[in-house]
Amino acid sequence: MLWMILSLCGAFFQALGSAVSKRTLRIKDYKNFVGFVSYTFAGIIFFAINFISSGIFWVGGLSLRFWLIIFSFSLINALGAWFLYRALEFSELNYIMPFMTFTSLTLIIPPIFMLGEIPSLGSISGMILIVSGAILINHKKEKSTPDEIVEQSLNRRGLKYFLVTAICFTILPTLAKMMVQESSVLFASGLSQIFTGFSFLIFIVIQKQWNEFRALSWSRNRSFFIGMIAIGIIYVCENGSINLALSMAPVAQVFAIKRLMPFFAFLIGFFYFKERDALPKKMIATTLMVVGAIATILF
Repeated sequence: MLWMILSLCGAFFQALGSAVSKRTLRIKDYKNFVGFVSYTFAGIIFFAINFISSGIFWVGGLSLRFWLIIFSFSLINALGAWFLYRALEFSELNYIMPFMTFTSLTLIIPPIFMLGEIPSLGSISGMILIVSGAILINHKKEKSTPDEIVEQSLNRRGLKYFLVTAICFTILPTLAKMMVQESSVLFASGLSQIFTGFSFLIFIVIQKQWNEFRALSWSRNRSFFIGMIAIGIIYVCENGSINLALSMAPVAQVFAIKRLMPFFAFLIGFFYFKERDALPKKMIATTLMVVGAIATILF
């Protein structure tokens, strides 16, 4: 029962983290800085909690397999987060988040072609529901106002970036489960968050943004820094909840519940960002895609 509550908390905090990221990036469009500060701060919090609770700062005897998993997880996580930040610049929250259910399709489509596995009736039904929801949410009205045409164009532009995020986030659950099994929930969470943050630091160096980063000051960019710190705290809540749930239950069950995230994103988009265009269509499409994702994973 506890793992179900933790999975649901993970879904809520994922939606909340995306919303706060969207709000923070409106202040300053510094995606790499947001990723570096927020993930590094989250990692420091995890290490502090681990030290306070266990008195141990570092876990000894870590295998080469653990380090390969950590490095892979961190790089893929940073890449997925960067594309998520990019997508949030263009798209509405309650439009784009239902497409996270596409990650469920990757659990069954590759085995069909690579292993010859025949999906169950439940999985096929789930696939149909997900695709139907995607078609519905992208359906154009016969007559659209100029503002609606611009909004649809921006949403679709953001979706292109978000699909890369969905692909990256498909791989992460299994890697997260392996990390936790190799060490502990708090230690693995802390180390992976710090390495993800430092992956963004590499992006800063590659894109030659170091001088811009050094020029940021607390006094002139207080709201931006507060936003990044808030994102880091939310990442702690999200990843801590999910990694703890993964230590108690199978990956499929945990992420079946986490796929309820689009419902939370829908509510945040409605109440905070005032995203109220085509609400019935978005609500029906979101429901179809979430139900389809759960059916695909569980049946």
